[in-house]
Amino acid sequence: MKKKIRFSLIAFCLLLSPIVYSQENNGDLKKILERKNSVDLTIGGTGLFLSVNYSRILAVKSNYFINTSVGIGTVPFIGGISLPHQVTFNLGKKSSFLELGIGGNFWSGKSNSSGYTETINSYHISPIIGWRKNFKNNLVFRAYANPLIYLSGEHFLENLSVTPFLGVSLGYAF
Repeated sequence: MKKKIRFSLIAFCLLLSPIVYSQENNGDLKKILERKNSVDLTIGGTGLFLSVNYSRILAVKSNYFINTSVGIGTVPFIGGISLPHQVTFNLGKKSSFLELGIGGNFWSGKSNSSGYTETINSYHISPIIGWRKNFKNNLVFRAYANPLIYLSGEHFLENLSVTPFLGVSLGYAF
């Protein structure tokens, strides 16, 4: 009887120890990322030229988190409106993260060919690899590479099916 109680107590402690340890790790990253919303201004990236984006952190674990983002942007010289969106997986423990994900962009603009204006649309998808830094003063900096892969619609980049692209953003977490 004593052996069964002792065995049960030891087994319970062994099962509980990884849970306690993981909670300790979660608290550190969760404290750094306690502000889950952010607004940023992006140059390049999935917004094509200049975009304003809203981001939300969905899940925070011991050494990674998942982030989603939607925005609205503009493209000078070509014109039109871009609607960027992305989902990223961010890996790291403190305030610096490797960012991997996928994004997309719907672009709608005007064409002035043959004497009249017509609306043209385009959709691009982008794999994302980059670096994210969360500062103590709630600023968020991101730098990433995202080649644009043309999927559908009128293509505004002269017959290129894959266009190398970079993005830099600065935002504020709240």
